Amino acid sequence: MSTETRNTKTKGDEPSDKKGPIVTKVGNLVADPELRFGANGTAYCRLRLAVSAPVEEGNWAGERRSTFYDLTAFKSLAENAAESLHKGDRVLVTGRGEVRTWTGDDGVEHTEKGILADALGPDLRFATVTITKEARGRFPSERGGHDADEEPF
Repeated sequence: MSTETRNTKTKGDEPSDKKGPIVTKVGNLVADPELRFGANGTAYCRLRLAVSAPVEEGNWAGERRSTFYDLTAFKSLAENAAESLHKGDRVLVTGRGEVRTWTGDDGVEHTEKGILADALGPDLRFATVTITKEARGRFPSERGGHDADEEPF
């Protein structure tokens, strides 16, 4: 819904500590999360989020447009997201915003908006949840190191 830029650092080694603006988005997942593991064994999860906003500012009942974001989560956040979230779920995400551009084989330039997730969860206006706290090191990916700036593939 809105983008927020923050200059203060948060505690820990969250990806947003490294660089880039902090963004917060609320939207619906358009596909089930895809959990994968990098060459070093680090878990990462890819999610696709659709964020809807009115075409005419302030007219929430009128025509709407959607913007799509590719989300990436690492380690326990990745594994918990893959286990807990599903296509159609309304979620909130906060993390480092990224814009990637590339030229396809057909010569057309493409732009992809992405978020390297620090936090991800369900929107409790539309769902109820039961919270289960995970023991430290439960997931195999948490036993290895990970540099947040490292590409997951």
